[in-house]
Amino acid sequence: MFNINDFRVTIDSTDISAMVTSMSLYESIHGNLKGTLHVEDNLNFFDVFFKGLALNYITISYYYFDTIVKVDLYANGITDQVITKQGKSYNIDMVSINNLNSASTRICNAFSGTSNDILSNLWKETNPEPLALLLDSETTSTGKYVVPNISSANAMDNVVSAATDKNDTPMFLYQRLVDNGATRFTSLYDMISDEFSPGFKIHSNELTIDTANDVMATIGSTANFALVDYNKDFIKKLSGGMWGQKITQLSLDETTNEVLPLVEVTAIEKTVMTTSANLYDEEASLFAPTSVSNEEFIKNMKYRVFNTTLSASQVVAIPELGCGMSVEVSQGAGDFSFTKTDGFYLVANINHLYIMDDGKMQYQQTIGLVREGNK
Repeated sequence: MFNINDFRVTIDSTDISAMVTSMSLYESIHGNLKGTLHVEDNLNFFDVFFKGLALNYITISYYYFDTIVKVDLYANGITDQVITKQGKSYNIDMVSINNLNSASTRICNAFSGTSNDILSNLWKETNPEPLALLLDSETTSTGKYVVPNISSANAMDNVVSAATDKNDTPMFLYQRLVDNGATRFTSLYDMISDEFSPGFKIHSNELTIDTANDVMATIGSTANFALVDYNKDFIKKLSGGMWGQKITQLSLDETTNEVLPLVEVTAIEKTVMTTSANLYDEEASLFAPTSVSNEEFIKNMKYRVFNTTLSASQVVAIPELGCGMSVEVSQGAGDFSFTKTDGFYLVANINHLYIMDDGKMQYQQTIGLVREGNK
């Protein structure tokens, strides 16, 4: 693994970099950044700065090759504190600033337009400071959303879960480290299309003539691939409708039944109850009865993309790689040993791991990769 440079951690503008012996930062297409700092505190920093009700603002920054990383987080608690004669050691749990804003803001309002429009308006009400929201994909799901005085986090989750792009694929709202705090709203189609550095592979670290003396060729190498899930619990997934359902819809306000046409492969039956078609007068709800079949399709597509889960751990850290990108994987092969699980994967999550060694902060990654099991 390689080292990071100019490593700096500040809490409320006080530099504690010298006290940090390890750190992890976690990103996922399912949400916001979070992390943990391990601190060796011989200056009684804990008693001076952590005062219960006060929110401690944390800034982390460093260079890795030509990539500049800077992220702002909040301290979310202290765990595993050990006190010795020399001082204290403890972990500082960290969460994204977005977590505080979305949990503490309640929304009681009505919004109309596409899912992008509605999410943008919720974002403006939630985040008073200029936190960036990047709308990567064009959404076609549209309607009106009457938000009944619930937390902004729940309101945004509802919008995301019902949103589709022009290719009828589901949407994800997430942060990644390389975006330096920005939040992305991206469709599954655009994630898979966003290939990281064409020609690059996460690969076996077996030495070859090409890689023995090539620093750049060692980036993305690892000896630790694990196929975590390949069609696991297949019967449960099938019966739950992961590959499709035959939906019978009961319209409560009209006392009529409607059997919707199959949109997927199997015909697992399911009955659903919908809200009134007249709830919003002339304007349709974002969660209108006609969207129920599509909502099931969206949910099942999200399940299927996690049907094959591959983990690459202790990877020589890859600069500028983030969740929501696709990358090629080559696990190595011999005369009799090869695998169908090589190929392109979606980066679902990355655990960035930093360990202090002889005054240098070394950097490696554990990367979670997903794709449908039939590919």
